[in-house]
Amino acid sequence: MPEQPQVLMARQPIFDKELRVVAYELLYRSDDEREIANVFNGHQATSNVLVNAYTSIIANQERRQLPAFLNLPREMFETDSLPAMSHRQLVIEVLEDVTIDDTLIESVKRYKAAGYRIALDDFIYSPQYDPLLALADIVKVDILALGMPDVRYTVRQLKRFPLTMLAEKIETYDQLRECIDLGFKLFQGYFLRRPEIVEGRRLDSNETVLLQLLAELNNAEPNTEKLVALIGQDPSLTYRLLKIVNSAALSQQRNIENIKEALVILGLAEIRKWISLIALSGQSRKPSELVRETLVLAKMCELLAENLKSAEMPPNSAFLCGLLSRLDAILDIEKEQLLRQIAVSDQITAAVRDGSGSLGTLLTNVCAYYDGQWSQLNVSDHPLYQRCHIASLEWVNDTMSQLDSMSD
Repeated sequence: MPEQPQVLMARQPIFDKELRVVAYELLYRSDDEREIANVFNGHQATSNVLVNAYTSIIANQERRQLPAFLNLPREMFETDSLPAMSHRQLVIEVLEDVTIDDTLIESVKRYKAAGYRIALDDFIYSPQYDPLLALADIVKVDILALGMPDVRYTVRQLKRFPLTMLAEKIETYDQLRECIDLGFKLFQGYFLRRPEIVEGRRLDSNETVLLQLLAELNNAEPNTEKLVALIGQDPSLTYRLLKIVNSAALSQQRNIENIKEALVILGLAEIRKWISLIALSGQSRKPSELVRETLVLAKMCELLAENLKSAEMPPNSAFLCGLLSRLDAILDIEKEQLLRQIAVSDQITAAVRDGSGSLGTLLTNVCAYYDGQWSQLNVSDHPLYQRCHIASLEWVNDTMSQLDSMSD
C-alpha cells in the first residue's frame, strides 16, 4: 500500500498588479508543523527546503517553473554553501534580523555579481540599509507590521533606489488598492492566497555513505572513481543526484549515461554543497533488503557488460540500468513517474521501462536469472551468469558489512 504523502515545504504565491502569479516564496514546513513552522536553525531549515524542492518526488509537480524566493541565513551567505542555481529561477532573500556590516555586504555583492536577484525581507527603513538597498532588486514591506503611515514613509525612502517594491501581508482589498497606488509592483498575503502545503516523498539516504562522501569530497584531491563507487552503493542517493542534474533550477537538460557523467556535469564543488545539504537536512536510513537486492542486480549487470564487451552495453550504463530497475519499488512510486523526473539517456529509459535495446535485453536476462527463471536464458550462458551473480553477492555483502560496521 503506497505511503501517505509527506509535507515537503509550503509555498506562498507572489502576484503582480494584474493578480497573475509570477513567483513563489518557499517556506519550511514539516509533517508536525503544517501551518506555521518553529524554526530554531535557519541553516537547517533552508537546507531542508532546498533538498526537498530539488531532490524529492513532488506530487502533481507543475511543468511551468516560476521563480522561487528563498530565505538565506547569514551563515550561508558567508560560507558560500548554496549550490549553483539558475539565476532566473531563484531570488535570494536577506532576512530582516541580519547584522549589516562589511562582511554581509561583500557576501551579497558576490551573489549579485553571480547573477542572482536579491530581495530584502520584512524591511523597515534605516540609513544603515542604504548599502544593501543599492544592491537589492526587490524589497518586501510588511504592511501589517508597519501600518500604512509608516508604509508611506518607507515607500518615499525606497523610491530613491532602482528596485521593485513587494507588499506582503495584504489582508484586504483596500490594502491591495492602496499599495498599488503607492507604486508597489508585487503583492503577497492571505487576501490573495495563503501558503499552500507541497506534498510528496522525501528520499532518505544512507548516513554512513553520506559521511564517507563528505570525507572524500573534503580531501585535497577527491578520487572521482571512489565517489562514483560510494554513490552507487545508495540507489536513493543516485536518484537524487540525477534529479538535481535534471532540475529546472540548474538549467540542465542533459541525458545521463552513468553516475560519473552526473558528477562531471555538476562538478566536485557543487556535489560537495549538495551532499552537505542532504546530510544537514537530517534524512538518513539504513539499507533495506530491497536495496541490497537492487545493488546485486546493478553489479551483476555491470559485470556481465564487462564480460560481453559490447559497445552498446557500457558497464557504467549497465550498472545504472540495474540500479533503476527496482528503484520504483524502493521509493514506492510508479516506474513511469520515476523516469519522468530524471534525465537518463533514451537507451537507459527504454531498457528500464520495457526491456528494449541491448541494455534492456541484458537487464531482462539478469532479472530472470536473479528471480530463478533460468529457462529464459541459453543454457550455455548459465556459467557466466552464475559467476557474475556470485561476484555481485560478494561485492554487496562486503559493501553492506562495511557500512553496517561503520554505523554501529
